[in-house]
Amino acid sequence: MDIKRIEQTDHLRQPALNRITNDKGFKQVFNSKLSEIDKVSLPAISDHETDVINHSDNVLNLLDDYANELSNHQKTLKEIEPIVTRIEKEMSLVESKTADIVPKNREIEQFVRALSVTTHVAMMKFQRGDYV
Repeated sequence: MDIKRIEQTDHLRQPALNRITNDKGFKQVFNSKLSEIDKVSLPAISDHETDVINHSDNVLNLLDDYANELSNHQKTLKEIEPIVTRIEKEMSLVESKTADIVPKNREIEQFVRALSVTTHVAMMKFQRGDYV
């Protein structure tokens, strides 16, 4: 076996590498296939839906704050009460804004209903004195 012949095969690979780097066929095929793909369109979200989502997010954040405050044994119920008031106000905003979009979006209606039940139960427990 001639070792020098094996080492000389390196020059055979160079034209193939040049041809691959100079070949624009893949790029052309890729771009043409990419242009054939239909663009995905998302359903438009109305301003009312955006408001409901934003206020719902605020309610969820306030409920998290409320849970953290309740777990803090240094806090009194009197100190926690402002959060409860804010939660009630924010939830009433969510419910009033949902009335406009209920016939159009069933998912938002179900979400707001679940959020409302959770919020009202938490507020009733607070007002009833379950945490005394």
